[in-house]
Amino acid sequence: MQTNRFYLFVSVLCTAFVLLALAPAAAQDKQPEYPGGMPALVDFMVKNLKYPEAAKKENAEGIVIVKFRVGKDGSLSGIKTVSEGSMNPREDFVREAVRVIKMMPKWTPAEDQGKIAEVEMALPVQFKLGGEKKP
Repeated sequence: MQTNRFYLFVSVLCTAFVLLALAPAAAQDKQPEYPGGMPALVDFMVKNLKYPEAAKKENAEGIVIVKFRVGKDGSLSGIKTVSEGSMNPREDFVREAVRVIKMMPKWTPAEDQGKIAEVEMALPVQFKLGGEKKP
């Protein structure tokens, strides 16, 4: 008899730019950055994001887009989800995505014309189950 083992994929929706600056790209000299860059951000998400048990039982998958502001001091504020463009925004996915974003450390802030600037960002968080069959 074969059993399925489920595991979580934290995937990057956009290969080059997972984080989407919601302000015009030309307005910033330097975008905000998670400490340690993209590899550290992915590592943080993998270590901290927990797949909701009810969603596992229902084989549910989805994407939640979380919007937030990176302040001049690098702190995150205004954390909320964007329902438009989200795929299957289950309430348990939304709660988990927001919980993990709230845990993040301060980021390196953006720069605009050499001055530190506050920027609004969006991070897509994908919840996807994958099965691995074992004998």
